[in-house]
Amino acid sequence: MAPDDPAALAEVVGDARVVAIGENNHGVQEFGALRARLVQSLVREFGFGVVALESGFAEGALVDAWLRAGGGEHDVEHLARDGFTFRAGDSAEVQELLRDLREHNRAGGVVRFVGLDLPGSGGSPDPALRAVREHLAVWAPHAVSLVDSALAATRHYTSDNNGRAPQRYGQLDAATRDHATATLARLLQSVETLGLAREHRIAQHHARAALRLDEQLREFAVLFAPDPPARVVSSRDVYMAETVRLIRELAGDEERVVALAHNGHLQRVPFTFLPGVTAPSAGTYLADELGEDYVVIGLTALGGTTTGLALDSTQRHGIALHTEPLPDQAPGSIERAVVDAGHGERPVLLDLRTARGATGPTAIRHATAHIAVDVLAGYDALYCLPQQHPADFVPSMQARQ
Repeated sequence: MAPDDPAALAEVVGDARVVAIGENNHGVQEFGALRARLVQSLVREFGFGVVALESGFAEGALVDAWLRAGGGEHDVEHLARDGFTFRAGDSAEVQELLRDLREHNRAGGVVRFVGLDLPGSGGSPDPALRAVREHLAVWAPHAVSLVDSALAATRHYTSDNNGRAPQRYGQLDAATRDHATATLARLLQSVETLGLAREHRIAQHHARAALRLDEQLREFAVLFAPDPPARVVSSRDVYMAETVRLIRELAGDEERVVALAHNGHLQRVPFTFLPGVTAPSAGTYLADELGEDYVVIGLTALGGTTTGLALDSTQRHGIALHTEPLPDQAPGSIERAVVDAGHGERPVLLDLRTARGATGPTAIRHATAHIAVDVLAGYDALYCLPQQHPADFVPSMQARQ
């Protein structure tokens, strides 16, 4: 299928209420540009009313308010700093998409922005807890002390991101860990007693984010133990699926949602954390719930360079980015299959649904590696580009030398 043909996109999307568009790594210029074009088409031509991104739900409220109020041009840098996690707002492609969505709203359209993910780049519950505190100060002032207790209990592991936090969490004794979990659980139960009105449901989702983050740290301890089980849970993916569910509950089942995240979070089948160790992805839960109303479009490329990262407390969100080379296409991968089929010279959009159930590629690019996945079962369609390269804000390989 021709990748820039609107009819091809329409054929893949159909009447699905939730369309997920992935990428094999974050901070890639070509993926950001393609996803921006696809989102613009889905919003303007197909009536999608919610754009949901793999970034903090708590932080995303700032971006949504900017889109609806029409903030100034200079505010985009402010949004990149405070409205996103994992440096998801740093690229020119994402910032240009935000400007386009704002202009759409100014012209009379209605599109909302929602962050899908845990707060604080997966390392700090503070943004979500602060939102809960503001809510309780209005609706249940007697319960504000529960938030203060949660902030105090989680400060022992609160960090810039989900790379640092597990290190701090691993140094805690069982009693300190259990106290944090119990305090967060009490807070969630308290917020749940407020009822099911819209404003309460959002506060409950914030409280649940803090608890899911805490549980994710417990899961990391299991995952990186010497002999992890073959099936684990990712509370982060559970939460992203819960966010999509909340969007649909609040906006109505007829609202159409486009979700942007890593391929692995969106694929319809469990994600491979480590060789022989899998966890249900957000897409696994959504596919089970929505069936054909959930369409997953993966993004990958045959060659080029990609984004690498390192922990660095001096950088935004504690993450320093750099450029790394891509390895060759792995045997058995979808990328190798595209090359073998003679489609390596130009972008291609593959509709995989007609081949579902057949024997097909068993791996796809993930950052600088390939991960095991039944590609035909995991994706409804796939864009494969000839090349990929990090966005302009990522230092080049020459800059590292």
